[in-house]
Amino acid sequence: MRIVRVPRAAAAAALLLLPLAALAQDKACLMEGSMELAGQRTEIKDCLQNRGIPDAQFRQTCKGLSDMSTALGSKPKLSYLPACPAQPQGVCTGFFGQPLDSYYYKRDPKTLAETQASCKAQGGTWR
Repeated sequence: MRIVRVPRAAAAAALLLLPLAALAQDKACLMEGSMELAGQRTEIKDCLQNRGIPDAQFRQTCKGLSDMSTALGSKPKLSYLPACPAQPQGVCTGFFGQPLDSYYYKRDPKTLAETQASCKAQGGTWR
């Protein structure tokens, strides 16, 4: 058996790149929580799927959406995933005119219809 010695600098560089490789696999951010508006509690489960914007911009967009929810009285849990969960109630493709897809879960029929109309109004495609 032959032992191969790896220079310390190469080993350190490899360890530093591991988190970057993990980040590159996270192409979706999931926001989950609840919000109280006008005395009604609403469950939130929305997911944003990246289809081509730079990772830093994607993470900034996810954080901005989470911060906006917090400003509206929600404290969503933000998780990064390889892909959005299966079986959404609807998907807005081309979210905000960007190569992003927004997946919606846990919507009541009225809110889902409003979300669909909003998607189309901003130039997205609903499916």
